[in-house]
Amino acid sequence: MEDIAASRSASPPTSRRPGRGSILLSAIGAAAVGVVVTWWITTAQRVSVASDADLSSVPFGFPLPWITQDHSSNPFTAYPADVALRLTGRTGIPYPTSYEWLPFIGDALIWGAVFWVLGMVMLPAVVRTMRARSGRQLRSLK
Repeated sequence: MEDIAASRSASPPTSRRPGRGSILLSAIGAAAVGVVVTWWITTAQRVSVASDADLSSVPFGFPLPWITQDHSSNPFTAYPADVALRLTGRTGIPYPTSYEWLPFIGDALIWGAVFWVLGMVMLPAVVRTMRARSGRQLRSLK
């Protein structure tokens, strides 16, 4: 039993570099997160308009606008005003909407890349730093 433990501790440390499969899986996961974040930002976004003329073409999406709505059928009494994206016709007021899918894909890739960098670069660096600090603290206690 002691020989097994000694042989395990004597073996060289294995590399923890991710393989192609895990990189592909992380990229697919980041793209999915990018789509969700893009949709959430767009639906939660409020766009400021300064006049009735601005209501005819209100862009939604960040950083690339990919939805444009016509809110001119529902003018405000005072400006500037914040306009929210309306996807349902619950109010009975029509909001003609146009979608551009290329900017949507661009937003999803941007947000996916942000989360991929956070998850695959920043998080491992933070974990390595924390482990190194805890290892130094344990050695100094001995």
